[in-house]
Amino acid sequence: MFAVLPLLLVLVLPAVVLGILYVLRRKSSDISAVVAFTRIVAWVGVVLIGGSVLVGTAAAIVNGESTLQVPVEPYWPEFPAVSDVTPDHGDVVRSEITTVTVTAANLGAATRGLLAAGSLVSGLAVIAVLAAVIALCSKLLAGKPFSNSLLRSGRLAACALALGTLIGQTLTGIGTYRAGEETLRVDGYSMTGDQVFAGPSPWPVPAFSINYEFAPLFMALAILVVVELVNAGMVMVRQNEQLRAETDGLV
Repeated sequence: MFAVLPLLLVLVLPAVVLGILYVLRRKSSDISAVVAFTRIVAWVGVVLIGGSVLVGTAAAIVNGESTLQVPVEPYWPEFPAVSDVTPDHGDVVRSEITTVTVTAANLGAATRGLLAAGSLVSGLAVIAVLAAVIALCSKLLAGKPFSNSLLRSGRLAACALALGTLIGQTLTGIGTYRAGEETLRVDGYSMTGDQVFAGPSPWPVPAFSINYEFAPLFMALAILVVVELVNAGMVMVRQNEQLRAETDGLV
């Protein structure tokens, strides 16, 4: 996936440069220049995120190599037989390893499907928000910033961001756990020489853990609040227009 990022940057860099030149040619007080540049940046985000998601999903589906941070049961490797450690932090620090980096290929079809689905859903959730930003910028440039369709787009974007990230993180967490089971789980082993392992396995033991990030949820709530504020403003504008029309009719 990272190998494709330079190609994506080359593709979108001209668009960014053109957007900056467009803004510089307009007056700094012209709000349309800022809106136009914001729309360009949103399109750039769609291209970058969409390309990254597609590459990552395709790599997972075609059984490519995956690098994952796999949660494991807390452990610490056996201390070496040393003495007179300077400085000695053994009495004041407790060290544990809870995640390991696993690079694996030939994962199971179900595992690859979960990882691909998690990446795809999470990426589409972000793209939905960028699409709402593009729609808002287009309506602002057209002089029609307030409409029912924009309200629907805002609500759909907020729901997509909240549910998409939640479902994506869940699918990715389950897929990562399955990847840990496939790469780290040891059913039995025999020791040779003086090697002694205190735990049930000479390798880290995979653990089931899903890391939920709540920042997208809070962002979705903020989008909903903004949408409802816009809706309230639209209602007030319609009421004022109706009141003005009634007043003009009386006069």
